[in-house]
Amino acid sequence: MRARFQVAGLAFVAAVLGGCKGDTTAPAGSVTAVISAVRLAGTNTAGTLQTGALPTPAGGPILSANAQLAAVNGGSSAIGLTGSEEFTAVVVGVQGQPDYFVVNLPASETTADIVVTLQQALPVATFQLTFAVGQSVASLGDYVSKPLSIIAVGTGDVQVSISWDSPADVDLHVVDPSGEEIYYGNKTSPSGGELDLDSNAACSSDTPRNENITWPQDGAPSGEYIVRVDYWSACDATETNYVVTVQVRGQDPQTFIGTFTGTGDGGGLGSGDEIVRFTR
Repeated sequence: MRARFQVAGLAFVAAVLGGCKGDTTAPAGSVTAVISAVRLAGTNTAGTLQTGALPTPAGGPILSANAQLAAVNGGSSAIGLTGSEEFTAVVVGVQGQPDYFVVNLPASETTADIVVTLQQALPVATFQLTFAVGQSVASLGDYVSKPLSIIAVGTGDVQVSISWDSPADVDLHVVDPSGEEIYYGNKTSPSGGELDLDSNAACSSDTPRNENITWPQDGAPSGEYIVRVDYWSACDATETNYVVTVQVRGQDPQTFIGTFTGTGDGGGLGSGDEIVRFTR
């Protein structure tokens, strides 16, 4: 049976993020102080940054949003949006911040899944993501806001993280260029990599539903890295959706989504589905 891994000093550490615990409004500057990228899940459709205040609602679709409650700095959160009418434009902002992202869908839909990727250094520990949809930015419905609490984790030359939406035990594995595999059974590597957040170990649901593996600044070896995700146990969940985020210093962040079903495999070394290979 997999042992429970205790996470110390990681949960909601506002000092690391440069803000005050419980603060929900980032200092006025730009939405880009919080969000680095927005993307339509599973596609190459990226949001475009617009400057200024959020557009005024104009009687468009009534929106509901299903979002995770926690994410790691430098990681991503997937948000499911459902409108009362079809829409082609999605506006994403942060309460208290000027500027916003617009995602234009390829066709009219009543639902859309959006992946919001966060900056590695954040000004606050909790903030409100804000969404609205319409046939255009000029015909938006009312805004819906969802709180997102940040679990402070390590960043650096390489940061790989995962978030998911069920009580399942999902495990992140990263193989470094030397062939060393970091995962729950081998939390550090001689190359400087570290698993510094492990969640829901052995079905002990601890809320974060995020994991993180990182190499420090100026400390990550050059070469090829392999990212795998293992469904250790469903923990009675019927379905688990996940988002993997890869941050490599000097490169644009990459996100990958997927879904697990079944009971899980109780896997260890070498287990899991390969998500991506990347080179630093």
